[in-house]
Amino acid sequence: MDRLRVVLRLILEPVGLLPAARLLRRVILAVIKPEVRRQELERLRRERARRKRFLQFKRQYEDILQHSLISGGNGHKRVLIIGAIRLLEIELGLIKALELAGFKPVVLILGNSRVLKRYYNLTGVREFHFWSEYIPSSRFFSAAKAVVDQRRSLEELLTFEYAGAHVGRIAASTTLRLLRLGSLDLTLDGVRHTVAEQVALGMASAIAAQNVLRRIQPRLALSIETGYTGKGELFDNCLANGVDVIRWHPAHKSNTLMLKRYTLENSYDHPHSLSSQSWRSVRAMEWTDAHREQLQRELYVGYASGDWYGENGTQFNKRLMDADEVQKRFGLDPGKKTVFLFPHIFWDASFSWGDDLFGNYEEWFIKTVQAACANDRVNWVIKIHPAHAGKGGKNGCHGEPAEVMTLRAHIGELPPHIVLIPADSDICTYSLFDLMDYCVTVRGTIGIEAAVRGIPVLTAGTGRYDHKGFTVDSETREEYLERIAHIQDIPPLSPTQRELAERYAYGLFLLRPLPLTSMTLEFGRDNDPDNYFSQTRFHIRTKEEWQTASDLGAFVEWVTHSHDEDFMDISCLEK
Repeated sequence: MDRLRVVLRLILEPVGLLPAARLLRRVILAVIKPEVRRQELERLRRERARRKRFLQFKRQYEDILQHSLISGGNGHKRVLIIGAIRLLEIELGLIKALELAGFKPVVLILGNSRVLKRYYNLTGVREFHFWSEYIPSSRFFSAAKAVVDQRRSLEELLTFEYAGAHVGRIAASTTLRLLRLGSLDLTLDGVRHTVAEQVALGMASAIAAQNVLRRIQPRLALSIETGYTGKGELFDNCLANGVDVIRWHPAHKSNTLMLKRYTLENSYDHPHSLSSQSWRSVRAMEWTDAHREQLQRELYVGYASGDWYGENGTQFNKRLMDADEVQKRFGLDPGKKTVFLFPHIFWDASFSWGDDLFGNYEEWFIKTVQAACANDRVNWVIKIHPAHAGKGGKNGCHGEPAEVMTLRAHIGELPPHIVLIPADSDICTYSLFDLMDYCVTVRGTIGIEAAVRGIPVLTAGTGRYDHKGFTVDSETREEYLERIAHIQDIPPLSPTQRELAERYAYGLFLLRPLPLTSMTLEFGRDNDPDNYFSQTRFHIRTKEEWQTASDLGAFVEWVTHSHDEDFMDISCLEK
């Protein structure tokens, strides 16, 4: 069957019939398979919702967005806008800011979404390029299959590079997301085939990326995503050709953005991290009780309001509880210290940031839980990531988290000293800190928050906040597992270590975000899937207001007059 699919693709694609054949296949499957029919109906419903939303947005803001903010002739610097549907309306505001900075926006549309072009047209963008125009006519599946067949392990696959891109790493990460798996078993035919397909797409995408850059010759690129097939190869080739990429992303609360400038030197740094320069600045700033109180208020209000990382709804419909209530609910032994283990979503941005001690998030999780089973001198609490609900809702995927299935398959029944908090628990994560004696994660944000409270944090990967003086970092798997086996012997953070954690958190949560004033960015909180999209409003009404908006002015200043990796509000550092 796989061979037949490849042959049909080779026959139909050159004559332009592949899209029609795929549509026909979807129709047939929808008729004979109820689950496929439900998925197709959901897809159509979402498309209708997107069209309705676009028409409403157009009526409200077309006149505002159409103002041209580029002055002079046609010799402007070109910025490549790597189009994506996610948070698209906010990106339109950033495009207007880039016009103020003297850039001419050029939009590259990777998918087949007509609504994307309609949105970008609202800003007055007139130059569009389509990914399909740049994909080479050569067929890569046979070569990709050979690449996969020659790799005896996933680790070898991750090292595969092609045409300026880390194709193996990107293909593995994309496959995990597509299949919602925690690891890739290359001995399974279905997994190998999917990996080979993604490697083939990655090889074609790497060539396409080079073609795009030669044609457009941008000075800068703007993107919300950089890690999966298509965007990943484009990201790599931009950096290899000296084109900085501005990655933007929602910060930890509504109406704020994180902005990071990527070059070859920092390509694996997490978007929500401090660069070396930012960290030096934060360590050098005056540190007072007022800063500490401001930080504590930021953390508490974010959780208490439910706004903490609202894009994925991590704290929606959660409630604060006191430590006694949590302790009694899970039957934790009050005579023991308590370790909280925070697994990452296995398939989310795997292999994207830094280096891991273990092969993937799933392997780290299994080994850590196995070690926890053998250490009953402490309570262990496994907190499944609350973003499962938000990510599943946005992607139309529901069901049991992969972490829970992994526990059942590899651990079985948990011993009495280990308890599980499910992803949909009503407990606000903030409620756990008073019970927490130790925090275990690879690189999750929770590690920063725990360290602020003097709680030792054991990491199992780099690229975020490791090796900054306030975490327990291991250089080998053996060292990490030995620490897990005797975690109860690790002392609390010293006052010096805790202050370092506070400074880092202050820089990340209070200095790095760009507060939005010309736009509003909020997220739906009910169970309506349509409201998983952002709720966006523009407050600008005239061309002059575009030119004088303080948030856009700060963004323009950073883009045009700074080489700093991080956008950061340095005004308080200069006082």
